[in-house]
Amino acid sequence: MKKGILFLFLLAVPFLGTASHIVGGEFEILYLGNYRYKVNFIMYFDEINGDQANKTQDAIINARIFRTSDGATMINVPMPFVSQTLVNYTQPSCTYGGLKTSRQFYSTTITLAPELYGDPQGYYIAWERCCRNYNDSGLLNIYSVNPALEANNPFAAGQTFYLAFPPVTKNGSPFVNSSPRLFPPLSDYGCPDRLYYTDFRGTDDDGDSLVYSLTTPYSTHSSLAYPPILPAPYPEVKWRPPFSLSNVIGGVPDLTITQNGFLTVKPSFQGLFVFAVKVEEYRANVKIGETRRDFQMLVIDGCPRAIAPKILGKKLADAAYTYDNTMNVTFDNTVADGQRCIKVQVSDEDSKLSLDGSEKVSIKAIALNFNKDVSGVLPSVTNATLINESTVEFTICFPKCPYFIGGDPVIGIVAMDDACSLPLTDTLKVSIHIDPPPNNKPRFVVPAASPVTETLNQGDIKTWPYQVVDDDGDPLIISVLTNGFALANAGMTFTTLHQTNGAADGTLTWNAFCDLYDFTKRNSFQVTVQVEDQDQCLLPGPAKEIFNLNFHLPINNKPVIDTDLTSDPNERKVVGITRRINESINFKVTGKDADNDLIVMTGKAKDFTLSNYGISIAPVPVSGNGNVMEDFSWNIACTTVDLSKKDTFDFQFIVVDKGNICRVYQADTVDVQMKVLPPLNLAPQLTITNQNTPSTVLSNNIMSSLLGNSVQLLLTGTDGDVVPAKDNLKIQLIKQTGTVEPEGFSFAPVSGTSPIQTQFSWKPDCSIFVGGVYENEYSFTFLLTDDHCLVPKLDSVTIKLKIKDLDGSDTQFIPPNFFSPNGDNINDYFAMELKDEVTGELKNILPTDNCSSKFESVRIYDRWGNQVFQSAERNFKWDAKGKDAGVYFYFLKYTGKDYRGSVSLRY
Repeated sequence: MKKGILFLFLLAVPFLGTASHIVGGEFEILYLGNYRYKVNFIMYFDEINGDQANKTQDAIINARIFRTSDGATMINVPMPFVSQTLVNYTQPSCTYGGLKTSRQFYSTTITLAPELYGDPQGYYIAWERCCRNYNDSGLLNIYSVNPALEANNPFAAGQTFYLAFPPVTKNGSPFVNSSPRLFPPLSDYGCPDRLYYTDFRGTDDDGDSLVYSLTTPYSTHSSLAYPPILPAPYPEVKWRPPFSLSNVIGGVPDLTITQNGFLTVKPSFQGLFVFAVKVEEYRANVKIGETRRDFQMLVIDGCPRAIAPKILGKKLADAAYTYDNTMNVTFDNTVADGQRCIKVQVSDEDSKLSLDGSEKVSIKAIALNFNKDVSGVLPSVTNATLINESTVEFTICFPKCPYFIGGDPVIGIVAMDDACSLPLTDTLKVSIHIDPPPNNKPRFVVPAASPVTETLNQGDIKTWPYQVVDDDGDPLIISVLTNGFALANAGMTFTTLHQTNGAADGTLTWNAFCDLYDFTKRNSFQVTVQVEDQDQCLLPGPAKEIFNLNFHLPINNKPVIDTDLTSDPNERKVVGITRRINESINFKVTGKDADNDLIVMTGKAKDFTLSNYGISIAPVPVSGNGNVMEDFSWNIACTTVDLSKKDTFDFQFIVVDKGNICRVYQADTVDVQMKVLPPLNLAPQLTITNQNTPSTVLSNNIMSSLLGNSVQLLLTGTDGDVVPAKDNLKIQLIKQTGTVEPEGFSFAPVSGTSPIQTQFSWKPDCSIFVGGVYENEYSFTFLLTDDHCLVPKLDSVTIKLKIKDLDGSDTQFIPPNFFSPNGDNINDYFAMELKDEVTGELKNILPTDNCSSKFESVRIYDRWGNQVFQSAERNFKWDAKGKDAGVYFYFLKYTGKDYRGSVSLRY
């Protein structure tokens, strides 16, 4: 560590001020067994720049699990605070007062029941929390305003922590998975124009592949300190120009992360920057989960000047260090252990430029083209202090066994100094070819040739012996591999009978009994007996004996299904069948098997329930040897079918061969599609019969009547439908109109089965005439309806009625002008009557009474004005008894007019 420069650090970061809070974190979900999981949440907190009012950790966080397919909430996950620790610097001597991060740990245990967490699209856990640093004092690359100053501002950036995980069951079996974990924090600050690097990888307990990438950080749904936790999608933070996902901190080169999690950047200027890393979890090349990590990177100015160390290499026999950057070495298997080495030399110009003329350096070894810890090649002492341009030498020795077969491993010998905040490095890439010690591979003596190919029939039992030897007498590891099946499920057993160092023998046996083992899904099997020797280097090179085994399924005739709806014995689908409601359909379905095997036949509705529609298939199922039959019957009732909802009905009948010993699935099906039509319906008929006097005629539903006559109509409803029963009929008067609203008529609705009858009666009086109008027109509409299923019909009749007042005309009114009451029975009295010359009957000759004028009285006076007679009867008679002959005067009074005249009395 270069002394005397911390003062520069402290002066170089005036922008940090206050307002930082949570700087990053992530979830973990770890499998414990029996569907129990440990849920951890790691939160990183800025202890220096954090909002002091919020510096105390949350006592509990309340996360929530959602279902990915529809965003439904599954459970809330309260997680109590467990512990807090400080995050260490890579080089503790580079500690800087402006960067201090604590790791806060929360944890709980939950159960994810398989009946609730089996959705194929999986689930995710999330927690939303305010706040990030604010733009006036912190983050440079995203907008982040203070929500306390401006509520609901869209740039009030919060943080959503997110982890997606798979269902706990797949295809009916438990799916065990733990999320990635043990991710390192971002523990160091960066310096402008100096490479920043860190290994950001986590581990996966299940050995799943992890793929890393940068992503835009999530914000929150609201700017509240504790936003409501809502389902995805989550809003993203807003980048401040010119920053973006492809220009996260403005570095040259900018921030990047490799797919395997190595993070690098060369910052260009100081600042505080936010970024996010997405870690995708894959198993068998299928993505099963995702973790999002959110972090801040601090870049400070005033980092001390530093020059990277230099590492050179040479072989043991070389006089000088001539290898720079790369080096190739080869060791055959005769080289002694102490000679399988190289030497490296490390120098650093900073040893003469530092204040005290010294520089601390160290070395480490990393595998570059393979994945293995190679620190064992280093000497016991890997660090040194250089004084005034001195150098230090280290001896690097390699094992006698190669790291892998199939290529030369490359190891990087990395020289590091103590620059702040991260060591500067130089790497010597050493490609090593090592010939392993001599070794004879194991070999099969029996069978003599590979592969072994055999085909067995039902009931066969076959055993194949094997014998393997290793000429070096090495211990042997024997394993059996298959191409995706379990030996026991195919009736196979593998047995090792004898085994010693360098030799083993045993058998592979197959009991090909298809009544015990199901060969219908698979009848071809590959078994590989693999033997590996435990040689000195444990290098792979197994001997393999391959058995290609096949089962011959016996021939079995397919059953045949048929209906009597068509003449085609091989029908597959029967269409065009129609029936109407109130009709029935009956047909037979037969199943036959030429092998006379046990067959089972069933019938079913494809998308509805048979009993809901009164459909019968009997018997269901039906079984027998070689020949079976089912009867289909459906009386299509109106009460069970609603054609507005469903008018097409699909049925499927299937016959399955259940009797063949090898359970080869043999079946035949026939589909029957039936369309149900509305029922036929004869229209009802409504007839109206005139029951008035012959003088009142009903013609073409038109009738004229004089006031005083009674209107009598007989209404009769008939209907010809009798299947499945007579329709219920109803006669109603549905409309009545007129010059004056008709009143006083009599009509009663009637219902019943055909025939039904009811009457209409009306005898109107003068009250029907108003306004001096004495002729009215009326209309009466009668409706006959039936209740036939789905397609009711009707008939209606409208009667037009004209009612006129009686004719009160007086044009023919000529009163008599004399009478002679002399007892001769001729004109013996005075009356308004006249004898009919044809019939001889006496008829009243007064004008007819009607609604405009009606007879009220008659008065008769003598010539002196004395009233001699009075009557209110239209058929009055004055016999003038006791009156003298002479002229008398009469006065006839009507409501509408008066008549005056004289009559002579003679004896």
